[in-house]
Amino acid sequence: MVAVFSRKKRGNRQWCRVRPWVAAVAMTLSAAPVRLAAAPEYGQPGPHAVGERTVSVPRPGGGSFTSRLYYPALTGGLNAPLDPAEGPYPAISFGHGFVTDPERYRSTLEHLASWGYLVMATESSLGLLPNHATYAQELSLCLTYLETENTDAGSFLFNQVDIARFGMSGHSMGGGASILATAADTRVRALVTLAANETNPSAISAVASVSVPICLLTGDSDGITNWQQNSLAMYNNASAPRQLPLIRGGYHCGFLDSSILFCDSGSISRAAQLAITRRTLTAFFQLYLKGDQEAWSLVWGPAADADADVDASRRDPGISLTPAHVAAGGFAGRTVVVDFLLKNTGPEATSYAVLHEGATWPTMVTPVQTELLSPDQTEPVQVSVTVPEGVVGLLDSVVVSARSDLDGGTRGFATVETRGLALGDCDGDGDVDLNDYIGFEACLAGPAQPTPPGCACFDLDEDGPVTLRDFGVLQVNFGGA
Repeated sequence: MVAVFSRKKRGNRQWCRVRPWVAAVAMTLSAAPVRLAAAPEYGQPGPHAVGERTVSVPRPGGGSFTSRLYYPALTGGLNAPLDPAEGPYPAISFGHGFVTDPERYRSTLEHLASWGYLVMATESSLGLLPNHATYAQELSLCLTYLETENTDAGSFLFNQVDIARFGMSGHSMGGGASILATAADTRVRALVTLAANETNPSAISAVASVSVPICLLTGDSDGITNWQQNSLAMYNNASAPRQLPLIRGGYHCGFLDSSILFCDSGSISRAAQLAITRRTLTAFFQLYLKGDQEAWSLVWGPAADADADVDASRRDPGISLTPAHVAAGGFAGRTVVVDFLLKNTGPEATSYAVLHEGATWPTMVTPVQTELLSPDQTEPVQVSVTVPEGVVGLLDSVVVSARSDLDGGTRGFATVETRGLALGDCDGDGDVDLNDYIGFEACLAGPAQPTPPGCACFDLDEDGPVTLRDFGVLQVNFGGA
């Protein structure tokens, strides 16, 4: 544990500041696990029964195509009555893979509906020679259908569609088409693709025009759509907030309820991959379409880092809080102040709410709300942790996050780990020992002399200079841990 303090007085308040160079050293230490409040089990079915209907979606120039609609219902089943209790509901348009009937995604689509979403799964573009541009338009037309039904007093969806909260998703070819659709459709608020494939026109090129949060979920053992040639290329061409979660052992057909001809396989079971998929889709859409802040840690925070099933290292929220981890320490009744630098690394100007969670010791952050920051602009953030009595040797951890006001969901985060120290343990090793005596001797000053730089910790009686009176305090605490 590394901790060095300078102590000042602000009125009657005693506080300790972790020096910048100490913070830099602390970054090399292993961060302790941070325990936040448990998020809902997004991989488990939601609270709603699920209804299903086949609907006819009109084309602008005439004609129509069919789509399956899954929705929250009073009772489950075909043409079941919609449950209006929590409406209006956000909506998601989902694109199937090449010659893959949307029936093979039923479990995932029903899962989303059970969490309170209207899910449109088009049955168009199932032929051997699909037009990807047309397919992308069809995905958007599914959302237009919902908009129209929302205003039709004779529709079972009348006033039940939240037209301000649309999402897009799709698998393989449908994933690529969903990128094309999102790039052209300003109504879409969030996009999640499953093993997205390149399309014509290019989804890899079009993703540069996507201005909403994007999650490019894929498997690292995909034998059909190489993730490095497709999803990684899309990630590299996308703007923040962007992420590429890699399911360890995941495969292309693991996103289906059952395999089709020429399917691949991976090292995990289909059931395991589908559970990860449902959890990821639901958490992402809950955060961005419903403003469910309990989902943030699974999407951008410590829970994503701790997920053993998914490599979440390719994650760029467009927000930087540095250093990423600080290990500090303080004496009982005093306050440790840690400095961070918040930077807007995204493509658009935004302000941020600065929050903290997980601490059991009194903790505060300043500011709690930033001004508008342009890209590459920074603002200092301070975290103050007051060390209670009786906690020598104990640790407390806090997660500090900056949440973008642009979308209300994207966050960057850092952690502070604070150890309670015995009075006089100025090297922060957990004991008042010979090393502290040596440090004290180097800091000993005459009565009229100012405290030398770096020696404020040894002013144990808090009278200003480091004198022999402080030595008495050090002796009393010798061996304290």
